[in-house]
Amino acid sequence: MFVLASSKRRQQMTEEAKQSRASALHWNLAWLFVVIYNLVGIADIFSTELALQMGAGEEANPIVRGMMEQVGDGWIVAKLLLQAVISFMVLWFPHWIVLSFFAVATFGNAIIVANNFAIAGVF
Repeated sequence: MFVLASSKRRQQMTEEAKQSRASALHWNLAWLFVVIYNLVGIADIFSTELALQMGAGEEANPIVRGMMEQVGDGWIVAKLLLQAVISFMVLWFPHWIVLSFFAVATFGNAIIVANNFAIAGVF
């Protein structure tokens, strides 16, 4: 019974994803949000590196801090790969709920970037 329900739910989600991708509004919003998200992500990397190099602060995210300690600058590649995976997921399923959460999360990250630049003394 559980396997049957799981299979039905998977089929339903696949159909919902297909319908969302067929919507020009959802598709265009998804691309717009993905572009903005990746620009914010690159600005996050740049602002983090700037603040760290200036000695103005330290990485507050314990997961990223651990990656920095373990792989050095490899954390940048890991972050970019994660951004690519998230971007693909949003483009694959541009449902309005996904787009809403994604937009809010991107805005939150933009606030972090602004804070990083403020810590670095840029503004």
